[in-house]
Amino acid sequence: MKKNNAILSIVGIAIAIMLPLSAVMVFKYKEKSRVTVKFPKYYFPIGLDTVKDEDGKTRIDTLYRTIKPYTATTQNGQPFSSESLKGKLYVAEFFFASCPGICPKMNDNMMKVQKEFLNDDVVKIISFTIDPERDSISALKKYAEEKGAIPGKWTFLRTNTQQEVFDLGRNEFGLTTQNGDGGPGDFEHSDKFVLVDGNGHIRGYYNGTDSASINNLMGDIILIISNKNNR
Repeated sequence: MKKNNAILSIVGIAIAIMLPLSAVMVFKYKEKSRVTVKFPKYYFPIGLDTVKDEDGKTRIDTLYRTIKPYTATTQNGQPFSSESLKGKLYVAEFFFASCPGICPKMNDNMMKVQKEFLNDDVVKIISFTIDPERDSISALKKYAEEKGAIPGKWTFLRTNTQQEVFDLGRNEFGLTTQNGDGGPGDFEHSDKFVLVDGNGHIRGYYNGTDSASINNLMGDIILIISNKNNR
């Protein structure tokens, strides 16, 4: 009898131990079987606002930093206005054609972005030169052709003055754009690509020299395109 009671006690203890373990295993299985959806990382939230959806329902939405309208000249000598980008998603960068450092790698990666969204008219690419004195219209056109930039998809822009593009980079896009300390022709600029939506909101920053970051950028573009109300 005592032997049976001992066996029952052992069985009871085993069951008591196994039940929680089983629950944990089931929980972990469910966790692994869940579909994880990653959404784009948004930047520069400046507050909350009450908005109405198309169906009239009211919801709370986040306000994001909005880039002010700007104008420039394209590599083809045509006037350009940021108003033409309304309703589009675009990737912006700041570079200069004679840059011996990070610019070649950045624009090699920008070529990948162009190729990925070649047939998607909602996605555009904008490259601002921070050296408008040396990067003439003809110089930019030659550079764009060397990089395989497709007209209407990837546009290279030149402002009237260097100070104008420095202010645009710092004040609107939140990037480092300034003279370096190595004398004339030495410039400092960010390696970041900036993703901007059709409302002029900055949606993310990505390292333009890093392949993993470029993949994140392209993934975020796809997610935003798939959610038209969030574009």
